[in-house]
Amino acid sequence: MQQSPWLTTLFLILAFSSMLVTVSSSACGSCMQNNVACLNTTHFKVCVNGVPLKDGPLPCGNDKICTELLVPCWSPSEGVTPACPENDVNCRSCNGVDMFVCTSRTTFQVCNGSEMSPQVNTCPDDTVCSIDSGKICVKECELPGGKYECDPEMDIFSDL
Repeated sequence: MQQSPWLTTLFLILAFSSMLVTVSSSACGSCMQNNVACLNTTHFKVCVNGVPLKDGPLPCGNDKICTELLVPCWSPSEGVTPACPENDVNCRSCNGVDMFVCTSRTTFQVCNGSEMSPQVNTCPDDTVCSIDSGKICVKECELPGGKYECDPEMDIFSDL
């Protein structure tokens, strides 16, 4: 029995569109159906049995955003939206000028131009990340302007 080209095309469309299935409601730091928890626009943790692993966070990579799609990291130019929008988490990316960037209240990564290193570094106990201070990690009372540089509302990296 010969397979119809129409059926083959339909199967390929269905297979591809299943990769683009999204979950309707997500929150930053929550495990999604794609087995990741987006921590901010560009970082995620892998989930096992609905719980984020203690390891991580992992970066999506240069110019990619964390999404609810089956393949979690996509380029925004492909018309996808982040699962954890910028207005939920206020973190900078590597800009080609700064040597470091805060990735949470207590973590930072090294920048190589506009790319972020995969290694996540943690500030010592009782300190927070503050690249603007010129020291990387400082006591909260030393924060310039009294504001966190990344994720001022919740520390999703250390809570998971």
